[in-house]
Amino acid sequence: MNRSKGTFKHYLFGEDVIDIYEDSHGSIWVGTQTGIFQYIRKSDQFVRLDEKNIGFIIPSAWGIIEDKESNLWFGSSIGIVRLNSSREKISIYGKNNGVDGGSLRFNTGFMSAGGYLYFANGNGYYSFRTEQINYNPYPPSIGMNSFSIAGKLINPTASGLLQQSISKTGKINLNYKQNVFSFGLSVIDFSNPEETKIAYRLKNFDRDWITVGADGKASYYAVPPGKYIFEVKAFNSNNGIRTEKAIEVIISPPFWKTWWAYCIYALLFIAAVFGIDRFQRRRLLRVERERTKDRELAQAKEIEKAYEQLKSTQAQLIQSEKMASLGELTAGIAHEIQNPLNFVNNFSEVSNELIDEMKEELAVGNQQLAIEIADDIKQNLEKINHHGKRADAIVKGMLQHSRTSTGQKELTDINKLADEYLRLAYHGMRAKDKSFNADFKTDLDPNLPKINVIPQDIGRVLLNLINNAFYAVDNRAKDLTPLIPPEGGMKNLQNNYKPIVTVTTSNSLSLGEGRGEVKISVKDNGPGIPSSIVDKIFQPFFTTKPTGQGTGLGLSLSYDIVKAHSGEIKVETKEGEGTEFIIQIPTN
Repeated sequence: MNRSKGTFKHYLFGEDVIDIYEDSHGSIWVGTQTGIFQYIRKSDQFVRLDEKNIGFIIPSAWGIIEDKESNLWFGSSIGIVRLNSSREKISIYGKNNGVDGGSLRFNTGFMSAGGYLYFANGNGYYSFRTEQINYNPYPPSIGMNSFSIAGKLINPTASGLLQQSISKTGKINLNYKQNVFSFGLSVIDFSNPEETKIAYRLKNFDRDWITVGADGKASYYAVPPGKYIFEVKAFNSNNGIRTEKAIEVIISPPFWKTWWAYCIYALLFIAAVFGIDRFQRRRLLRVERERTKDRELAQAKEIEKAYEQLKSTQAQLIQSEKMASLGELTAGIAHEIQNPLNFVNNFSEVSNELIDEMKEELAVGNQQLAIEIADDIKQNLEKINHHGKRADAIVKGMLQHSRTSTGQKELTDINKLADEYLRLAYHGMRAKDKSFNADFKTDLDPNLPKINVIPQDIGRVLLNLINNAFYAVDNRAKDLTPLIPPEGGMKNLQNNYKPIVTVTTSNSLSLGEGRGEVKISVKDNGPGIPSSIVDKIFQPFFTTKPTGQGTGLGLSLSYDIVKAHSGEIKVETKEGEGTEFIIQIPTN
């Protein structure tokens, strides 16, 4: 009842309330036919004292009284119950203490001035002083006596399921066929064995605690695969002390339900979808070809023209497919070849002008000056020849890149390959995004030996790692907000961040093996990779790029290519500082 407002609020609907008591801590306690409740002011609700907070269920409560040590006493159908001052342990005084709990039906609990507690029933009353009661300080002992699977006792052996007795075992690993099992349980308590309770549950399987039956076994049937904890607890009702014991039980699933099996299913599904798609494409193409053939036969006068158009279309399709496969390499090569061509054009124009000057000098008889001009023309021709050869090398490189990989290993200069793909990746990024701006540098070991690799495949790995590095530093540069002068000036200050990608090569010997090893490092000073996803970056289809900008296959394919070369690829990263990918390939 709210006295100021004259309103009521109801609690404990359906409960037969017998007694209400406020203790010295200001807590309100209510005894009912179904147990004892405590009022929680913060949540404005009554909470039952049960297994969750005191380890035991009190069936009924009445005659609540508090002693001088702030212990709470009340009558119950199981005897006289004591709840300690911290309200987390109970003690029950029943038949073993001479108390007939079934007769305590009166709402009486009284403490005299002399410190005696009184509890009445229909035949008289019980009276005692709290300091006269002795408490057993020893907890009950839980015994795990045996473990059986499908009724067969499992004995400990050096190579068996149990290496030691079940009482000393902390974890049991079972397979999915061993999902019918049982534990043999017992409890030892010499002070009050009749009132000692023992219960068990399989966490993540059982919803409630289960009391051990007369056979002393905890049995389970058809337990699904998973991780469980078998928990046992014993409660001494005389001193309120609980004993707990637990064993971890892991039931592994069948191989067709493991994560790698699901990965195989997913790959098979993708392969099936891809196969169906290819079949449909081929079928549609076949139908279209048949229609084209019928039209060609019906239009005899235009057959030659249609045939020529078809050949032209095929050539264009093949060229388009080839150019699509070149991708960013083509853009980089185009930028690379432009530089020597500019030099060739410039020196050619200068040479033409020098020839005109030389003719003029010869016409006036100035032979010495004409010879000097001829020397200049010769130097220009040498430079034209140099840059022409440079353009020729780039074209040959482009032709080499456009070839389909034969899968044959060949001796390859890794330094040259790394330098070439670094420049191609940079120019490819510039071709896609004119605002892209980043620096790059190399630290290549001049003593690096040539190694047997598939150059197109290793080039693909390098191109992927370098493109990712340029993408990371470019995103970090775009995310940084320009600084504003504290004086409120109108001009923005540039931040000090300078994006850079570094490619390093080195040669070393593996300790104890005498094997040579080439190490290739691609390092950037981008935002780094969050630690929560580092373990996932080599997984197929995993990507951090926005939708449409990445397939999630680049690093996965790179990982497979390096492994196919008996090498190793790993990543070292720190958030806010950058990322380094390291490739290690044996030289023999």
